[in-house]
Amino acid sequence: MLSDGYQAYDFLSVLYPMVKKAFPSLDVSCCDSTGARQQRDLLYELGRVNGLDLFDVNTYHNYQSDIKRPFTDLLHGQPTIETEWSDGGTTWTPTWDAVGQNFEGFQWAIYMHNAFRNNVAGWSHWWCSWTGGDAALVNVNGTSYQVAARLWAFSGYFRFARPGAVRIAAESDVEEVYVTAWQNSNGTVAIPVINAAHYTYTLNVNLGSTNVTHATAYLTDNTHNVTMENQFTFSGGRFTAEVEPRSMKTFFLSC
Repeated sequence: MLSDGYQAYDFLSVLYPMVKKAFPSLDVSCCDSTGARQQRDLLYELGRVNGLDLFDVNTYHNYQSDIKRPFTDLLHGQPTIETEWSDGGTTWTPTWDAVGQNFEGFQWAIYMHNAFRNNVAGWSHWWCSWTGGDAALVNVNGTSYQVAARLWAFSGYFRFARPGAVRIAAESDVEEVYVTAWQNSNGTVAIPVINAAHYTYTLNVNLGSTNVTHATAYLTDNTHNVTMENQFTFSGGRFTAEVEPRSMKTFFLSC
């Protein structure tokens, strides 16, 4: 995590061929830098010594810097995963959107959106549960517990975009509305939409070449935790729906 690209090369040039000889199907990751910018620097240096084929998965953390652009120009086709980040503070932050604090759930939904729009294939939190502090998604205190809204940000994506899903093109022409989309291996489609405005937006959704005709909308905001709001059918690949202010609404589409 604290190495530079040249130090990473010294290690990977020994580790990678050894691992592949013993366990050909085992993937090697590199190198969990403390931020996206720091990982770009490492990859650039690794490329200077022809080391970009010595790992299978590009990995980084989000502590020092958020991702601003894809890593693809520095890779040889490897997927990218953000493998660790948390608040780590001493003040528990359970809220979705109260004061715009960086570790509220709404902000984390945007962090993940930024990553996925920059070709990141997966996003991990540091701890699932913990006692005290703000490093986890669930704060455990004896026989009681409290869930941070960060968990519902994760759920708004990963409950619906399942392992093996492929991200498909999705665009919004509104500055305050962020959208991503995935098609699962069974043909279902997940469209998480984030409305950063303080008022409701009405969306006119125009799908491409899919066969889906049924939609279920799940809302996350200050009073809803991935709550099923409504179900409806549509035809011709088009439907209209509302997205509440300062919320994340995931549309799950099926045939």
